[in-house]
Amino acid sequence: MRRNYIREKKILCGDSYMAVGLYAITPQEHKARGKKQKESSTDQKSRNKMSSLRQKQRKAIANFDKYGFFLTGTFEEEFLPDDILACKREVVNYKRRVIAATCKRFGVSRDKIRVMLWAVRKGEAGRLHMHGFMECMGMGQSERREFREMLEDLWRRRIPSTNEYEPLGTMNADRIDMKKLLGNDGTTQGKHGTVGYIYGHKERICAESKNLKLPVEQPPNDTKWSRKQLHTACGDMQNDAYWWGTRFPGWTLEKCVVYDPKELHQSEQQREDGWEVTEPQCYVILSRKG
Repeated sequence: MRRNYIREKKILCGDSYMAVGLYAITPQEHKARGKKQKESSTDQKSRNKMSSLRQKQRKAIANFDKYGFFLTGTFEEEFLPDDILACKREVVNYKRRVIAATCKRFGVSRDKIRVMLWAVRKGEAGRLHMHGFMECMGMGQSERREFREMLEDLWRRRIPSTNEYEPLGTMNADRIDMKKLLGNDGTTQGKHGTVGYIYGHKERICAESKNLKLPVEQPPNDTKWSRKQLHTACGDMQNDAYWWGTRFPGWTLEKCVVYDPKELHQSEQQREDGWEVTEPQCYVILSRKG
């Protein structure tokens, strides 16, 4: 009876990308996941945060591409929200204004507009602000230029009892750089890219449109990989695009992140003994060829 299992967990992120997790599991985990019995440990909460980060990154690459925009909105002192919940209200109001204005100006339906925004604060004394992604599907080049100007202009508030508006602060709408989003551009945003940068903020609350496509998780495969192959993937072949292309025909390597033992694994069970505790783990993002 086989006792060593390496799990291959594939998640399809839209039509163009796929994420793959490779990690060792116990025979019990191979049979079925146990029911959670108690509060997660500190280490598990840290793993949960990283799992949430990867989930958001997968959702972002499933819904946004180089034709979308990365937004950064700041507040003037007089409009600075009191707390993160007040900041979220401003973000939600901005999302509502953009969707309504886009439908009216460009004659598109709401389901064409994809939004993923965060109200954030960096550090205890950091200023509240906003980051996020926005894209309207099917726009031409000239329409995207107009859409970009509109995104920056709508970061505003109506002056009471008038039909005039004043800006809340500054809004920058930059074209999405897929290398930055994937985390393989070599910048200070780190190995988890733009979403990792957002998760580096101490406080964050996400506001999304309801039409975002969800990544599709495939049934796990526990028998495809051996321990030796896992060590090879986490070692000499970590950044070898040809080798990964042979393991996943039709896909091209975009990003490979190697984790220490326990860092990627998401089980609620404490793993004090067994070979699984010492095994490296691997998380790969691939793009579809063509």
